[in-house]
Amino acid sequence: MNADTSRMIQSINPATLEVNAEIQSTAPGDVADIFANARQAQKKWAGFSIKKRLDHLMAGKEYLLKNTDDIARIITLDNGKTLLESLAAEIYPVLDMYRFIATDGRRALREEKLSNPIFPIARIESGNVFEPLGVIGIISPWNYPFAIPMTQILAALLAGNAVVLKPSNLTAYVGDAINKLFQESGMPQGVVNVLQGSGSVLGNAMMDARPDKVVFTGSVPVGRQLMARAAEQLIPITLELGGKDPFIVLPDADIERAASAAVWGAFVNAGQTCASVERVYVHQSVAQRFISKVVEKTQALRVGDGLQFTTDMGPLISEDRITLVEKHMADARAKGAEIPTGGERILTFGGYFYKPTVLLNVNHDMECMREETFGPTLPIMEYTDLDEAIRLANDSDYGLTASVWSKDTAKAKKIGRRINTGVVTINNCLITYGFAQAPWGGIKDSGIGRTHSVHGLYEYTSIKNITTHKSMLTHDLWWHPYSEPKFNGLKAALNALFCDGAACKAGGVVKLLKSFKLLS
Repeated sequence: MNADTSRMIQSINPATLEVNAEIQSTAPGDVADIFANARQAQKKWAGFSIKKRLDHLMAGKEYLLKNTDDIARIITLDNGKTLLESLAAEIYPVLDMYRFIATDGRRALREEKLSNPIFPIARIESGNVFEPLGVIGIISPWNYPFAIPMTQILAALLAGNAVVLKPSNLTAYVGDAINKLFQESGMPQGVVNVLQGSGSVLGNAMMDARPDKVVFTGSVPVGRQLMARAAEQLIPITLELGGKDPFIVLPDADIERAASAAVWGAFVNAGQTCASVERVYVHQSVAQRFISKVVEKTQALRVGDGLQFTTDMGPLISEDRITLVEKHMADARAKGAEIPTGGERILTFGGYFYKPTVLLNVNHDMECMREETFGPTLPIMEYTDLDEAIRLANDSDYGLTASVWSKDTAKAKKIGRRINTGVVTINNCLITYGFAQAPWGGIKDSGIGRTHSVHGLYEYTSIKNITTHKSMLTHDLWWHPYSEPKFNGLKAALNALFCDGAACKAGGVVKLLKSFKLLS
């Protein structure tokens, strides 16, 4: 394999614009060989028992626990989020996924025995086995550069696959840390591979290498392009795309808690979260109290370098992100929105900082209510009728998460069922990504398929049914040659199996036995 020494990727700290590290890029011409080696390694890995795979994987967990401080620091340097967020939103979900694969995931991959009323009569045994797909291509984003790829990698590996990971070019330093984790913890060579470099170039090279599945987390436009490429070769694909997540506050909500949650949900990771709170709908009877608390809590946020433990919100990842936020703010202002706090860059720090921003008097004609801002903004809209709030929540091309706030949790759950989305939380927001047993994914433009949970685990498997017939008969009732006695016998069998009531079933059995006498 030829190393591309002419190109190095610079990891830039978005808080200071200083260079954290330089990472060797992957030559596009090497991608085919990397996949070929991964396919060979996967054959051996798939032959390991679940227990042996877990032994290798759990060594990675021990490495993570021993190096938590270093990995959290790398995440903060590379992405900009605070150290606490690196710990709580990046490392915690990965550790919970380690727990999940060793418990629920391990059980989920056991052979699934099936039952049917005809099985004991006909001496049939049937079950499903879960086989690996092969080599999984994972393309991960910069906003959660550790949690997102690691949770997907662990599920894919448990199922017996090999992985080729393409991390974001903006967070290559974290991608390098992931590679080091698997190398240092003794993962067999070729089972986990990391491609570093341009997303468009290496993404095309990855698709040319024909992975057995692609898992992509990122923007809607890129997701559509990848889906089109995958369709050409019938490569299955899981897409976790954007969100424009509604936050509905009912009149009986705990306003103090809801306001604190809205501020955290909007500004965690500087709003660069697919499940961040990007639309708030608050009942007019409590709107002023809610808004007052939100503005107060937003103004109290301490913005700065994420390496400082007292920082509440770090920088955005790049100039492009700030440019999009400014575009949405200009559109909102032009259409009549009010901005009681924020709404401008912070120029004194030197990095990509933008003030946490609250918007009022917004409507669905504004970009900030329809397009994914992916920045530190919190638009708040009042409503008068619950049906109106649900209609507004569903008036979106996205459907990833939503939250409902009410002391009447039974009522809130009913409302949640009416919202078109993949995830609903009651009296909280964003948290379910941290629970490995909870499915994660959306509908509409938010994506296709699920990660996390046993449902996400099964997306890395091919389900094979194996049915065994131990019949002592020379031929079955439904085989050739056909006849009227066979027809009557089969009809009697249907009654015996599927009609309701003991008398009906007994009558079917009697007729079935008579038909066998006629056939003998």
